[in-house]
Amino acid sequence: MGIRFGEKIQVVPLYAPIETTESKETACVCLDNAQWITFLVMTGTIATDSDDQYEITVKSASTNSTGAADVAIPFKYRLSSAVGTDAWGAITSATSTGFILEASTDGSKAVLIDVDPASVPALDADGLYLYVDIATTTMVTGPVAVSAYIEPRYPQNSNLSSS
Repeated sequence: MGIRFGEKIQVVPLYAPIETTESKETACVCLDNAQWITFLVMTGTIATDSDDQYEITVKSASTNSTGAADVAIPFKYRLSSAVGTDAWGAITSATSTGFILEASTDGSKAVLIDVDPASVPALDADGLYLYVDIATTTMVTGPVAVSAYIEPRYPQNSNLSSS
């Protein structure tokens, strides 16, 4: 029996788990060799203040860094049920304005975000990279972590760099 070690899926940690009250942007992933990109956003317990929320968008960038000229793009996502269960919500379309995770209902959950790299050039002709933007204006406390799961165009034991 062989061991695969994720050769057909390239895992890229983009944002280490951290307790934050501020808006955050993840590291970027390169679209060059990506057949498909799925981001996994995981949150911990979000404070119960009714104003606490994360606004999550996906943005394309022309360089491997974030900037004011980056373009928010539409995507599809699924919200998990409670931690320790394997039920996922319906596949939902998000516009370029993204979607909101509410403290009162969405804490300690995961979000899968799917982006087809082939769709990016029509939305941003200069878009060579993607990242997740997590905005918040009133967060009291909220841990978050983000990873990218990339289906590489040419899977191999040592995948081509996506960062």
